[in-house]
Amino acid sequence: MMKRSTIFLTIGGLVLLIVLAAGAYTAVQLLAKPEEETAVPVGEGRVIQSVQVENDGSPVSVRTTILPAPELPQTESAAFGILKQREDNSLMIGTGDIELSVDVEVDGATGRETTSVVPSTSGPELEVVITRDTIIYRDVTDLTADAPTESGEREIVQQVRQIDSLDDLPDNAEIEVWGERSGDRIVADVLVFGPLAGGAFE
Repeated sequence: MMKRSTIFLTIGGLVLLIVLAAGAYTAVQLLAKPEEETAVPVGEGRVIQSVQVENDGSPVSVRTTILPAPELPQTESAAFGILKQREDNSLMIGTGDIELSVDVEVDGATGRETTSVVPSTSGPELEVVITRDTIIYRDVTDLTADAPTESGEREIVQQVRQIDSLDDLPDNAEIEVWGERSGDRIVADVLVFGPLAGGAFE
């Protein structure tokens, strides 16, 4: 018998993600980009506010600031969003407030859990065009590399690796792009992609 828990949550400009696992939970908040702020300001780190459950059952709040990788352009990006659709060298990304449907299924016989995440966005959908000159990076940041300080805060420098193609682009990937924007279309000069919520659901 399968037990299912589906969660739909959007809080203002913040996204709240909840994962149910082994009787515990992890909550993650990510700053979303409203419709008029699809670009990311220069030098701003991405902040993840999480609540983790210790072995004794007590919740611990952790605030993680991910600083931009030095390999990326030191200019304002054209957009940040979540991959909605891909067709050849054209990517459609959703921007704005992000709502995630987190579906956790538990097999009553085996206890095995399966988690699926379906995102939706409130902002404009932008087309990102990849050319042969586009420089592509994959985000390989390890969010477990450094333990938080006693205050519950930590800073991690984003780690990226340059790749030749988007063959390994995952579904629902987070995408940040630099390039020339005209209306809802961006011709990408530089693009970096990574797993949704920093890999919180992997």
